[in-house]
Amino acid sequence: MSKTQEIFNPQKKVLHHLGTVLEYLEGKNTDPINLEIDPSNACNHSCPFCISGHIHLSKFKGTEFFNRQMMHKDVLMSLVKDLSKTQVKSVSWTGGGEPTMNPHLKSAIKYLKENSNIDMGMFSNGSMFERFDLFETLVDSLSWIRISMDAGKAKSYDDLRVTSKGNNFEVVLNNIKKLIKIKKERNSKITIGVGFVVSQDNFKEVLDFANLFKDIDVDYCQYKPEIIQIERNASHDKKQQISPEFWANKVLDLLDQASKILGNKFQCNSYKVQDLIIDKKKTYGREYKQCIGSQLQPCIGADGEVYVCTNHRGHKDRSYGSLYKKSFSEIWADVNKRGCVMKQIENKEKFSMCSQLCKPHESNKMLWKIKQNLHNKKIIEDLKSQSENNKETITHKNFI
Repeated sequence: MSKTQEIFNPQKKVLHHLGTVLEYLEGKNTDPINLEIDPSNACNHSCPFCISGHIHLSKFKGTEFFNRQMMHKDVLMSLVKDLSKTQVKSVSWTGGGEPTMNPHLKSAIKYLKENSNIDMGMFSNGSMFERFDLFETLVDSLSWIRISMDAGKAKSYDDLRVTSKGNNFEVVLNNIKKLIKIKKERNSKITIGVGFVVSQDNFKEVLDFANLFKDIDVDYCQYKPEIIQIERNASHDKKQQISPEFWANKVLDLLDQASKILGNKFQCNSYKVQDLIIDKKKTYGREYKQCIGSQLQPCIGADGEVYVCTNHRGHKDRSYGSLYKKSFSEIWADVNKRGCVMKQIENKEKFSMCSQLCKPHESNKMLWKIKQNLHNKKIIEDLKSQSENNKETITHKNFI
């Protein structure tokens, strides 16, 4: 992958879809660009930094959010059949929990591949591919897959993620190598990446991770900072993140060294790191007044609820409706319901119940700029020009 190609640049990807954005801002009920779908709330790992930990980690058992259910086969298949008739550009299979734990996921992926032009990607821990015979389906159907590693050594990986013999470091590493092998055999264009969420628990293995994958044929190695979800922050300030000093003094130099080791494989969500370090107003870059990004990239939970975004999984008051009662298309068409939910978040709460640096955060920066300048022809024309110039510099354009 060329160093000039950017996988992780939400603002440029928003500009790539400027036409759709303008239609939405002018009042049209556009279909989402990207839809995140959770086939499962259950997970066979227990990562302490998981943004959906409040849904499946044992320590949250008994709370209002704890829910390890799988999406029912009938609901899942009805959903993909419905989506095949929409203008949704892409689907990210994610969680919730571990998406590949749902035994019906393979059928859903195959249906969308055979009956639509929707791009598909997946976030996975990579431990379950063998159980449901997923290797070839993934390689043949997905545009990309990113496998979470978050460590560079077997012991720390297994300790951090609380694994067992059937889903440990060795199993996952072998699955990654097998996926690469099948990709080559089938001449597939799938992008295979591995991820490392940098936290205070694992930052010392940033370079071990780089050295582990420098000679394995993954397409990229992504580093991103841990973002503390509001549901699991026990501090007085529910939005408090890890201190700027940690990122500036302990992490940045390691990332620079990792970049030199990995070369073109190195990818980093640097915009999140910058927001964590440059935090003069304690807003982490949240200067926008509306979460427009959520209307372009909502989330469907394993419980069948259509949520505002991935960060609001489990919050029923952040749901537009349930797939157990209506189809996605029917739910999305109810602009009044969606408007009521968003007014609560934006006007009444003013994001006070939202985690900082959330999923739509970076795209919201550009979307707010577009909205603020909607009637400024010169600025809009300049943005259109930028959109054209960006076409060759970003990849996976439909995944904001």
